[in-house]
Amino acid sequence: MKYIKSYILFVLMVFTVIGCTLDDLKDDMNNLKDRVTLIEEQVKLLNNNLAVIGYILDPQNKTVSKVETVTEGGVEKYIITLSDGRQLSLVIGKEGTVNEPEITIGEDGKWYINGNPTGIVAVGEDGKNGEGYPEFRVENGNWQVRFGDGAWANVPGGEGIAGGSSLGDQIFESAEVDGNNFVVTLKDGSIHTLPIVATLVCVIDKSALDDEGFLVINKGERVIVPVKIEGDNSQVTCPQGWRATLSKLDVADEQGNNYQLSIFAPAADVKALTRAMADNTTDVTVQVQKGAFWAVDKIKVKNPKDYSNNLNKYEEGLVVAVGGLEIKKDVYGEATEITSDQAISEGGVYFVSTNNVTLTYDLGATGVDNLIIIPTTSDVTVINLAVSKQIYLTGTFVCQNVTLNNTSNHYPLRLNAADVNVVFNKCNINGLVASNKGLIMPQTANTHYLNYCEITDSNIRIDDTGVGLNLINNMDCSRLIFENNIVYYSQAVGQDHADNHLANFKLFAGGTNRTIKEELIINSNTFIDVESSSGSGSTGIVYCKAITKLTIKDNIYWLTYPATTFVGYDKPITTTVILRTATAMSNAVGMNNYGYTGNSEMNLKMSFAALPEGIQELDKVEGLFDIANSSTFDKSTGVFIPKDGYTQYGAQR
Repeated sequence: MKYIKSYILFVLMVFTVIGCTLDDLKDDMNNLKDRVTLIEEQVKLLNNNLAVIGYILDPQNKTVSKVETVTEGGVEKYIITLSDGRQLSLVIGKEGTVNEPEITIGEDGKWYINGNPTGIVAVGEDGKNGEGYPEFRVENGNWQVRFGDGAWANVPGGEGIAGGSSLGDQIFESAEVDGNNFVVTLKDGSIHTLPIVATLVCVIDKSALDDEGFLVINKGERVIVPVKIEGDNSQVTCPQGWRATLSKLDVADEQGNNYQLSIFAPAADVKALTRAMADNTTDVTVQVQKGAFWAVDKIKVKNPKDYSNNLNKYEEGLVVAVGGLEIKKDVYGEATEITSDQAISEGGVYFVSTNNVTLTYDLGATGVDNLIIIPTTSDVTVINLAVSKQIYLTGTFVCQNVTLNNTSNHYPLRLNAADVNVVFNKCNINGLVASNKGLIMPQTANTHYLNYCEITDSNIRIDDTGVGLNLINNMDCSRLIFENNIVYYSQAVGQDHADNHLANFKLFAGGTNRTIKEELIINSNTFIDVESSSGSGSTGIVYCKAITKLTIKDNIYWLTYPATTFVGYDKPITTTVILRTATAMSNAVGMNNYGYTGNSEMNLKMSFAALPEGIQELDKVEGLFDIANSSTFDKSTGVFIPKDGYTQYGAQR
């Protein structure tokens, strides 16, 4: 194979572009009086000529098919058509007065801008292509440069482009077509002869590419792409796992395409790449030969992005919703994929791709800003989180499909900031500690609080004996959603009534000081043998100063053998209460709530005080569950299925 780069004699040459106006280029160019227009034309001229230099340095198996001379606005241009159909424009000019970046190629074969190294390889070698050529623009009075699709950056010393009255160039001295060659002479005197091979063409139709320049093909499907080929020995290569074939048409189409390229996408993801294929993960390449020369064109292919994969969505900057909270990369940063058991050494976003993985948390009081644990796909249904030390949290905590096993002998979550989000979705929460402990607490009461808290579709199992357990304790909360959960005390039903229930349970323990400021939603939950009574009197499963807006409906409250007295207290307990607020609620809706207490001396009420307007008293139904049937009522497994007629209430499993 013969490379055009073998004609290049200036591999170690240094060339400079210093001026950029040309008083005598052509008369009509001298009439450009608008400075902005002049600069725009100069930038275009510079970039066009650099594209030609880029081709001379690194043709990448593209030959010249033809060269045409045209005159535009009195300026003579060479239009160079390459074998892949791309066109380059070359203008011969002389130096002028507009300040322009100095562009050189150093002895290391890399581009330099105003004497500063870019690290970008300019000169291609056999078997290794160059890395592109610079493109320039003027932005806010400064020259800027980029390579390929990279980011624009200010050119050091590229300020101050004022001055100049006409266009110019100091790259090319002359150019001419000499028989089957296009001969270009640079200002340094070096001559470069580019063969014109008119009958060597390889052009792939790229009209179907997406905005990123890819041909997107669904898995297991085929797409046909028109191709124009002139030459011999046509060949096609493609990424590993893909297939591509070329077939010649009997009659060319209206655009002159005389071949069709059939590209077959793999039916499944290609997991492994061999060393030989590792550098070609996207390109389908067609090449054709004429004598000693080759022409090549490429098209990039890929499957549609798989947005069923949470990690893919996140990496693409899309929202991954967990309950009502949106998790997005530009907010929470880079993610980590988890495929095996490991300790959590820092906060962040963790996508778990393997079922039944265990993550261990035992960080100190410095804690984490954010801790987000999400399954990569819906196939990952069990993620274990072992918490041996309290999680000090300053930002957002999210768990989905997580079984939290708390061995910290304390509240597993401790808020250390003034505006924290907490979400449990499709989780199991185990190991909560009674005796006035629970799930979430503030580091400092009345200073650290919940902004958004959602516990949905989860099971909360309470094994610890004692009196008093608070899911959320001693803090304000802006919005609290508690929906479709099962909360249950796990001790089996027996003759010793003290072993059958947890007394003084609180979903929200705010006392007379803490407020739910925006909204509280308690819908479709099942509460089994957790009661709000304490030895000193009735308080409420939700006990706070005020609730701005409340919805409470479709819940089931079941107390197998509630207590009426507690050791250490003289006052008998006669009532267990769902809601108690220090101030009356004015915006509340409550209906279809059902309850039962197995002790005739114990009442079960919706509200401690007068029933708020908009809330119905709960209905007491003795036959909600068949506790003798372990397939529908089992405190060891957390299975609680109501009898017919009530299956639409409580947690739906």
